[in-house]
Amino acid sequence: MRTWAMGAAGLCLLVMSASGGVNLAAAAGVSQAPIVLAQNEPKKPETVKQKIKRVWRNMTGYKFDVGCPIVLPVSHSICTETGKDREVARAKCQSRNSLCSVVDRK
Repeated sequence: MRTWAMGAAGLCLLVMSASGGVNLAAAAGVSQAPIVLAQNEPKKPETVKQKIKRVWRNMTGYKFDVGCPIVLPVSHSICTETGKDREVARAKCQSRNSLCSVVDRK
């Protein structure tokens, strides 16, 4: 009985691997949207309001180093946030970069 079950499982795997080359979406009549890379899309120009906010945050905000070991290769970036004090700004930065280490910038 055990050999019959193993034989049936093997046969199912063989049938599934044989039909693996068939495009199931095309067979069902579903059209697939083309994949567009984010690098190929034109960048939106920065508005005056966005530029003023960015410059003000860089002048008055707290800066933190962010390291994400989850992403391969390991990424490092700088997070600039404003807040009532350094701990509030660090909390904002950590919430924006979850699962990353956030330390004071030297």
